[in-house]
Amino acid sequence: MKKLLIVGGLCLLFMQCKNSNDDDAILKPNDPTKPIELTSFFPDSGGVAEQVILRGSNFGINENELRVYFNKKQATVIRTIGDLAYVVAPKLPGDTCIISVVLGKDSMQYNQPFFYKTRVHVSTIAGTPFADEANVDGPLVESRFTRPYYIAVDQEKNIFVGQYPNGSSGSLHRVRMINEEKNTVTTLLQYSTGGYILSGTCSPSSKTIYFPLDGSAQYYEFDPEKQWAPRRVTPIKKSGSGDFDLERKYCLAVCPADNMLYTITTKGELVKINPKTHEAELVMKDILTDKLSYLQAYLTFDPSNPNMLYFVNPSSLNPADGVIPGTDKIYRIDLRRNMLEDYAGSGVKGHLDGPSALAQFNDPCQICFDKDGTLYVGDTDNCCVRKISRDGVVSTVVGIPGKSGYLDGNPDIALLNRFWGMYIDEEGTLYIADYYNNCVRKLTIE
Repeated sequence: MKKLLIVGGLCLLFMQCKNSNDDDAILKPNDPTKPIELTSFFPDSGGVAEQVILRGSNFGINENELRVYFNKKQATVIRTIGDLAYVVAPKLPGDTCIISVVLGKDSMQYNQPFFYKTRVHVSTIAGTPFADEANVDGPLVESRFTRPYYIAVDQEKNIFVGQYPNGSSGSLHRVRMINEEKNTVTTLLQYSTGGYILSGTCSPSSKTIYFPLDGSAQYYEFDPEKQWAPRRVTPIKKSGSGDFDLERKYCLAVCPADNMLYTITTKGELVKINPKTHEAELVMKDILTDKLSYLQAYLTFDPSNPNMLYFVNPSSLNPADGVIPGTDKIYRIDLRRNMLEDYAGSGVKGHLDGPSALAQFNDPCQICFDKDGTLYVGDTDNCCVRKISRDGVVSTVVGIPGKSGYLDGNPDIALLNRFWGMYIDEEGTLYIADYYNNCVRKLTIE
């Protein structure tokens, strides 16, 4: 209703301007000898694409010359008529926004803030919960998944899903590709032995997808220029590099600074791999070995500070010793100094939002950054998606802590079931491999 009133009022106002016998009294061109002035705007809150009226003076009548920002995000200017401007709020500018108006060399800010309301919705893309275990390609609505484990997304929004074998005789490891626009699910790879498909990544420069293998020193790459044909790669130890063992690793991440693949082995060895030459070298060792005999680590890089590598450590299953408890913390490594430090989590297993040092997680698994620097955490055993803001505050985005299930909808009701894989695209949409629900979900944040 509010939006209809705004649009209706604007239409009436612009019609009056057009039909007025004294257009210049309202349609006032910008006077470059005078500053712009700001008085008020309406409404004072809203979400993406909220239609906002700005009041002031000397805005001019050329909407192409007027620039409006909600924090650092530029808004779309629809119309200006001198003392009024009609704009559309951008996507995810921040919870509390300062609206800035720029015209030529003149720049002003409104005194009162605009409060941005984030809209979150969970939906199912592919797969059928509660159905008998099966793997079916084809249209999204008819597709079936068994144990979708890990996930990666490229710049074209192709979704790549690594699947865990279901344990039955003859069951297969799989990599499958989902394309929402084309309404298709396609199997790219299936095999029976030779390592488990684990947490993959996409190279921003080459658009190639990489999936590591646990139980093998190798990894798979899928190149769009080769029609996504899988290639199994065996890294070569670089001459002069220290000793390391790539056979057990859970995740690969591409560093935006050097385009190298990075992984942390279960022995606490940070290794980088050149995806062109396949040479691998030791970067750092003894990561958390004072706390853990077996390290399961999932990695991501901060796009705004590409030399910062973040990783999380959930509980893991050591083939020799059984379950090794995780630290329930998130760490980061400054690659310029090879310095490790705590980033978030108190180390106490549970669910608690708030300052990062006090927050509690329960076997967090996948982590990923959006382009604005917010870190999203797949809090597996809490069945929640959490986020950590730039200023270090942890909050729950969706899911009811400790309650597993299947339900699409808004954050108050949506349910997930101990998912592992999670990946974010450039538009801020989170894709989730919902393991126990046998489907792939989408978390839209606007």
